[in-house]
Amino acid sequence: MTDETDRDTAATAGVDAPAADREAPSEGEVEILRDELRRAQERLEALQREVEETRDRYLRARAEFENYRRRMEGELAREREAGVDSMVLPVLNVYDDLERALEAAGTAGLEGPFVTGVRAVRDSLLRQLDSLGITPVGLKGEQFDPERHEALAVVPAGPEAADGAIVQVHSAGFVKGDRLIRPAKVIVAKEGA
Repeated sequence: MTDETDRDTAATAGVDAPAADREAPSEGEVEILRDELRRAQERLEALQREVEETRDRYLRARAEFENYRRRMEGELAREREAGVDSMVLPVLNVYDDLERALEAAGTAGLEGPFVTGVRAVRDSLLRQLDSLGITPVGLKGEQFDPERHEALAVVPAGPEAADGAIVQVHSAGFVKGDRLIRPAKVIVAKEGA
């Protein structure tokens, strides 16, 4: 009776009875358990595939968003540069007028406070443009560069003007870094012209 009491005590305490005392599961129960295990494994595999697909979609969406963000930043920078260009172009026309005034004064042999003042205004304008990173290109003596200069005319090259050199500047060009804001309009020396 002690074994029976031990089993009853173990059963009420929630402890399994010794393995020898348990009944072996029937073949049907084993098959049901195997079937449930197979379905659980299939469900686990399906959930793992779903997690991988969701992770893949997340990574693709994140990459697409990063590409979109970079494109928008680039487009915003280009628009900002275009805005600066549109604001600077009228100022560059004033620079051209100051240069023509100084050239006319030099041709006429004029010098004095008026010419000195015009030169000071032009120099101040160049300093302000330089502070914005905008520098002139297409100066007399530079080599002609079709990327930065627009040739208005070609004159024969000679001892004073080498082949491909700018001999006269109608209006200076301006760049900001490598970006051309306005091409220089120039007259170029060319051999055989």
